[in-house]
Amino acid sequence: MKIGCIGLGIMGKPMAKHFINAGHDVYVYDVNEAAINELAQLGGHPATMQMMAEQAEYIITSLPSGAIVKAVLYSGEDALMAQPTINTKYVIDTSSITPNEALEIHKMLEEVNVQYCDAPVSGGEPLAITGELAVMIGCDAQVLGTVKTVLAPVSASVIRVGDVGAGSVVKLANQIIVNTNIVALSEAVVLAKKFDIQLQDMFDAIRGGLAGSAVMEAKFPKMIAEDYAPGGTININYKDLKNVMMTADTVNLALPVANMVKEMYKAEVASDHGMNDHSGVIKYIENINQL
Repeated sequence: MKIGCIGLGIMGKPMAKHFINAGHDVYVYDVNEAAINELAQLGGHPATMQMMAEQAEYIITSLPSGAIVKAVLYSGEDALMAQPTINTKYVIDTSSITPNEALEIHKMLEEVNVQYCDAPVSGGEPLAITGELAVMIGCDAQVLGTVKTVLAPVSASVIRVGDVGAGSVVKLANQIIVNTNIVALSEAVVLAKKFDIQLQDMFDAIRGGLAGSAVMEAKFPKMIAEDYAPGGTININYKDLKNVMMTADTVNLALPVANMVKEMYKAEVASDHGMNDHSGVIKYIENINQL
């Protein structure tokens, strides 16, 4: 397969490596020259957008926002749709965007006969590195088999959750669950610290019970070590939580807990902690308790 990877950040770069290792012809595009050079040394092909449109049958986007996805695909000066020759058949968008943005992009790409799928992922950088991401995809039912084949090197599961836009809804739901769990875990850890509990003992005692979760397994060790090097940053998750609330507002839906968590993340961004891992939101709980 000829696969194009646009966006080579925390998630996009390890995914591109897996596509290269699977033996595909992989074309890479990003503003980060260091990431491009690293992948070129592994066998990737640095590409212009014109080359991407001409060569890549399947394009995987992994970008920070819906606005950037739209700029790369059609609204920007050097966008995919602006190229003289477009041989791309599918755009599989792993970015976290709103359902309305996904529907708009789908409509625009239809005009040039490119199939768009919103395919956000869960698992963060660790599962991107191991190639075991969970993909929640919104697409036409008849293209699911093709998309699963394309994503096989980077995924443990690819589940169709509905038509285009549905993947983005499920990703937003996922982000509510993940980030609310992280805040609850933060409060639990702060309580334990106040009573001088050994945190590793606490982790070992509760991880096998009902409180145990994938979030706990990933984030409790980081809180114990006070290691907030990012897998998923507060900035990115704050953006996702803003998308949650914006999407909820379009259907007049009240989500008070998600909104409260968003405001905690907002405070951490305002305190210049946005590049911390989202487990670093524990610092917010510590600070309001003067710990």
